[in-house]
Amino acid sequence: MPSIPAQSLQNLIPLLAGLGSAIQILVLAALLIASIVCWSLMWRKAVLLRRMRKQTRTFKTTLHDSDDLAYVAAAAAHLPLSPQANMFHTMYDQLHALGQQHRMMLDHVGREAITVLSDHLRHLAHQSQAEELKRCERGLSFLATTAGAAPFIGLLGTVWGIMQSFHAIGKRGGATLAVVGPGISEALVATAAGLAVAIPALVAYNVFVNRVRQLETDLDHFAEELTLLFESHLIQRVEHRHGGQTYTDNPVRN
Repeated sequence: MPSIPAQSLQNLIPLLAGLGSAIQILVLAALLIASIVCWSLMWRKAVLLRRMRKQTRTFKTTLHDSDDLAYVAAAAAHLPLSPQANMFHTMYDQLHALGQQHRMMLDHVGREAITVLSDHLRHLAHQSQAEELKRCERGLSFLATTAGAAPFIGLLGTVWGIMQSFHAIGKRGGATLAVVGPGISEALVATAAGLAVAIPALVAYNVFVNRVRQLETDLDHFAEELTLLFESHLIQRVEHRHGGQTYTDNPVRN
């Protein structure tokens, strides 16, 4: 690899140092934009989680107080921020189709059809759960990226500022505080700004991730609860249509 002539480096250093102020301005502008986006995201996410918990409490009260699935589904449709309500509404929409699909199987193979039905319902519940978690996690990757990148962006501005200060030392031929101090102090502002952006983003990311993990645990239990609820409802509906036959064993046919 050919080496860069010393004269070229000497010509390049003043050019890079001259760009110091512009680079610092760009760095600070980027950090300001990232900070505005992060705080906006944190505010919206906090409001969303608070409203989500409120609607979930309302939905669970409705679910536990009523045995009418149609009424519960209608109530769930008016609680779009609750993951549990959305899961219930999604599975209820599929309830009729599942009943039609598995009715003949229940008629002919009994318990084996119940096992297939349970697996189908469980898969549907976990698929709906994954969609709700994905919606709740939206925006967290930006917080994580900002928390990791902001200090280094600020450090970039600091390096450029220090480079400018050393260039000023070379031009003036002295390293007095009056020559070095202003440039270095301005350069350190970029590092401080990077930390000021990164720390709130990191704290908010950890808080929201913990809440999403708690929600994931709650939805795991709720998915099993919904699976049992809809499985029981489908079996009761099919038994009612066919004279109350119980599908605990394979039916005996004469």
